[in-house]
Amino acid sequence: MKQKHALCVVMVMAYGSIAYAGPVVDLAPGDSTDTLSGIMNTQMSELIGSTVNDSYEDFSIWGQDEGRVGSPLYQGTLMTRIVRSLDTGNLIFNYRLLNPDPALMVAISHVEISGYEGLQTRVEFRNELTAPGDEGPSVASRSEDGDVISFDFDGMLDIEEESRFFFAMVDSADWYANAATVTIYLQSGESVSLSVAGANPAIPAPGALGLLGIASLVSTRRRR
Repeated sequence: MKQKHALCVVMVMAYGSIAYAGPVVDLAPGDSTDTLSGIMNTQMSELIGSTVNDSYEDFSIWGQDEGRVGSPLYQGTLMTRIVRSLDTGNLIFNYRLLNPDPALMVAISHVEISGYEGLQTRVEFRNELTAPGDEGPSVASRSEDGDVISFDFDGMLDIEEESRFFFAMVDSADWYANAATVTIYLQSGESVSLSVAGANPAIPAPGALGLLGIASLVSTRRRR
């Protein structure tokens, strides 16, 4: 496994379009691309930003017939990092798979992330020398309704490898706890799903629910 690098609090990404040559893909609903090649942090000032939230969730993937008896097929950590662009104020949702258990021998094939319906998304991964991780996805696709983005590791993310940061830029400045789902698939077909932060406004954060309750009380009192 390559040496792990310290994670910066400033994330830098890049902008582009599927209609033009370039390392970042504007992924519309129903689109797919097999041209992900990575982006260096000096290629687009729009995506220079500051980290607003980091979260880590340990996970295990079990065999389809094993339940939770015996040993899992894969164990690792999912990192979700939310970055706010200094240029636009919009968000970049970054994902990383790290800390694989080297004693387990099943590779990761792809990752599906739901919660992008109604949002513009631009996708790629970071590949500069200072970026942590060993491999980024080479293929990305989006469901017809726009809700699910799939990142495929065409050569498989081997058990001793950590992923690069792969990301989706959105045209939204708001994020919500548990508004998206990341499903991680093994080469052998098994998977696990985790709830993560997202930009889907249909699922407000717990704090936002409290504010809505206060607003409702204020409105009721005014009508009396």
